[in-house]
Amino acid sequence: LHPPAAVYISLTEYFVGRSNYFMSKVSLSQFGDRMIILLPALMQELWQYERKSIAKGDINVPQLEALNFLSGQKSCTMRQLARTMGLRESTTTGHVDRMVAMGFLKRQRDTKDRRVVRAAITGKGKAALKELRRQQRRGFISLFKRASASARSRVLEIIERLGRQMAPDTPEDSK
Repeated sequence: LHPPAAVYISLTEYFVGRSNYFMSKVSLSQFGDRMIILLPALMQELWQYERKSIAKGDINVPQLEALNFLSGQKSCTMRQLARTMGLRESTTTGHVDRMVAMGFLKRQRDTKDRRVVRAAITGKGKAALKELRRQQRRGFISLFKRASASARSRVLEIIERLGRQMAPDTPEDSK
């Protein structure tokens, strides 16, 4: 099987229950082994829809992360953006420089401290992000179109729970 097809079948079996994965007690070690195989192929399948923009050189992965983060903020400091992206400030500055040149971001001085530089997404950046998200959505729809609504709901429930568990200081962390 083509790896993405194998991922789809494995995910379907897992979430729909055609195998014993969902109901059986899979050890963490077995779970880890399956995820090593499934997740890269899943990501490969999803990235095929984003690669078009990335391959054209419009945007790279760290820049996509920056746009995603800034779309939910009025603006942020370069330090905040670097921490969010897990990069050094100098590396983040290079990405921001390129996105400013493309018109995706703008720089502005902080009103309270002129030494602080803030980054904010522009209308063009929002439009680029909207197109990338449209491509991502097509990828998810393509990947899960054969799964039942119930199976898709379970996938979302599990991923949302994982997201809450990974967030700092959440109620699920204390369980």
